[in-house]
Amino acid sequence: MARYYRKLALLAKIETAYGTDAAPTGAANAILATNVNFTPLEAEEVSRDLLLPYLGNPGVVLAKIYGKIDFEVEVAGSGTAGTAPAYGPLLRACGFAEVLTATTSAAYNPISGAFEAATIWGNFDGVKHVFLGARGNVSASFEPGKIPRFKFSFVGMLGTVSDAALPATTLTAWKTPLTVSKASTPTLTVHGSAAPAESFSFDMGNQVEPRFLIGAESIELSDRSAKGTLVVQASPLATVDWFARAQARTRGVLQLVHGVTAGNIVQIDAPAVEIGKPTQGQTQGILNYSIPLSFCTSSGNDEITITVK
Repeated sequence: MARYYRKLALLAKIETAYGTDAAPTGAANAILATNVNFTPLEAEEVSRDLLLPYLGNPGVVLAKIYGKIDFEVEVAGSGTAGTAPAYGPLLRACGFAEVLTATTSAAYNPISGAFEAATIWGNFDGVKHVFLGARGNVSASFEPGKIPRFKFSFVGMLGTVSDAALPATTLTAWKTPLTVSKASTPTLTVHGSAAPAESFSFDMGNQVEPRFLIGAESIELSDRSAKGTLVVQASPLATVDWFARAQARTRGVLQLVHGVTAGNIVQIDAPAVEIGKPTQGQTQGILNYSIPLSFCTSSGNDEITITVK
């Protein structure tokens, strides 16, 4: 019997105890994903290197076994200000703390310890793969005329693989997104400049390491270095001199607001963004600058904050 690529139930839930299956359900923990790339079994192949009375391949033993999964979700609100969005657990498993303010916002800021982890179940048309203790990285892209998306890349300890019926999923927590535009993305300022932008992206740069020891196995988030790229329409230097700012290593504020209705607003704030070496290009015959961004900390654990409100 054929098995179909598009028949997928993806579930994720924060673990109470690291590496212990949190048992996500289709009713409460379903992920609405796209562009899924799945590595069900990753391992080191250790050669047996046997000496025998004849030539031939002696085979290998698999060691340090884990799995990886990458996917994207749409950037949108939760529908109600002060309620965590459906992708909140994914951000938490990528080194963010969640702070809920009733009727106001759900805020996510990076942390430097006590990292949470998630159990991820992926049922690919009847075969269920379980990853435990999963931690990962998140990036995002905003481009006019397109749906903005968070891209998540997770590494998890290999749990069970089994035949299992596809679960029913409830996806009402996932809200319809807005495409990026002048109307639906009213704010994008960098160092006080609101120059028209062709795109903005960021990557938290989490270093995620499978760690296998005698007596302990885990997925560790050991470092991060957030970076991004801004492509803006070129303007006179009197308006904003990106070249001078790059040379001076000037730090400034970045803010992006996507969405205009309470319950469906996603805001990204960065207090100390350094401008990298701009490169000049063109789109539709109009000059632009592609500007690398380094998201630095201002007071610690604040280089990028994501607020859903």
